[in-house]
Amino acid sequence: MTSDEKRSKGLLTMAATHLGNIADIPLRSLAALRDADLLIFEEDRPARSFLKAAGVTRPYLKYSEHAQSATFDECTRILKHKGWVCYMSDQGTPGLADPGRALVALAQQMNAQIQVIPGPSSLTAAISVCPFDCFAFHYLGFLPQEPQLRISALKAAAAFSRPLLIMDTPYRLKHLLGSCHQVFGKSRKGFVAVDITGEQEDFWLGSFADLQQRAEALTDKLNFVLIVDAPCR
Repeated sequence: MTSDEKRSKGLLTMAATHLGNIADIPLRSLAALRDADLLIFEEDRPARSFLKAAGVTRPYLKYSEHAQSATFDECTRILKHKGWVCYMSDQGTPGLADPGRALVALAQQMNAQIQVIPGPSSLTAAISVCPFDCFAFHYLGFLPQEPQLRISALKAAAAFSRPLLIMDTPYRLKHLLGSCHQVFGKSRKGFVAVDITGEQEDFWLGSFADLQQRAEALTDKLNFVLIVDAPCR
């Protein structure tokens, strides 16, 4: 993106970052962190590490699930004045289960230019090392926190003939696997990709009873992706 192109209209860049190994941040994302007029991140700790990787110290704003209105207003102002806004979520490629979608919708409404810098994705990374046939799959995203609602969602999803891809926060892994064991029993296998590209990267395959035992043995709260195999035909 040249300087002239940036000035022709406002620009929103959705920039990918790493999953667990900071060396995986795309070079174009690092350049955007250095050159964009406004940087928006979800949380302070990841933001500081990304800026350190880019070799810069500069101010930024936060936009998390709390949807800070001041950040939204400043993004609007920068785009209106044909400036460059760069958004980076805490992990991976933005827009999936993070608040970046609201910024994309804003840019669309303002007829601003939208640019994506693709990169690491926990979903595609998990699929690449999963033995299940994931040519087609059903993405469930984050299930309800309340146990009975989570079980109801899993029971409804059990009707699908494709593998199920599920994400959740690290501290709910044990509860999620317990719910899967309650719903699927021994009828399906599960695959858990743990701490992808991180220091404790691991991949578990087995029954949900086995997976639940492995999760119970974890001493750290680690990011994960869960894939439930399709039902046997």
